[in-house]
Amino acid sequence: MSEPDKTETKDSLTSRALNRVLDSASSMLARSRLRDLRTELQGLATPTLRPTALRDRLLIEAQQATYRQLHQRFTERASRGETGLDNALDALDAMWTNVRRLRAGAPSIMKTLSSPHSDVQSRLENFYRESTELLEDAIRHVFREDLGQLAVPPDRMAVLVRVLLEGLVVELAQARTAEDVGAVDQAYADLRGLFERFVLLGDSGPAVDPVELEPIPLPW
Repeated sequence: MSEPDKTETKDSLTSRALNRVLDSASSMLARSRLRDLRTELQGLATPTLRPTALRDRLLIEAQQATYRQLHQRFTERASRGETGLDNALDALDAMWTNVRRLRAGAPSIMKTLSSPHSDVQSRLENFYRESTELLEDAIRHVFREDLGQLAVPPDRMAVLVRVLLEGLVVELAQARTAEDVGAVDQAYADLRGLFERFVLLGDSGPAVDPVELEPIPLPW
């Protein structure tokens, strides 16, 4: 009998641990959302009974843990020579799988994004910055032999991936039926296909220049 692959065992253990974190976070968010709904139906809702800052912080921390563990997993794999497009697609699939596991809490994620608490907004800013930096670093590792062929630079690609995942969360928050979820899954599959075909265009593709638009007035 051959020895078990210690590397794969480590990846599997990491994946299972991450899944437990996400399942717990999703269950917590779903229960909290039901409590909020019952409060509203009973006519007891007041501004002070909005989703708590504590719950919002826990949600942000769960997402941060996801990005950190995935970053570690794929940079370690890249250090073993597992680089290139196939591994990048594997990483993208892993991120989508983990986002999808939070589906029950997707509406709460939307509430977190609009939280009025300054502490939550500060944590969100840190999360966006850290997640983008982790994505950029992972992209540099996974595509280290093809950096010159990327359709857009790693820093901009990291933003695209983050925006893609956030957009899918918005869609999940509005999903009410299995068909709705299937439509979101199809959207991910289509976006993944575009990523696969065009991410390594390099000089053979058209230049991606900034779009000049009118500035958006900010509320401060």
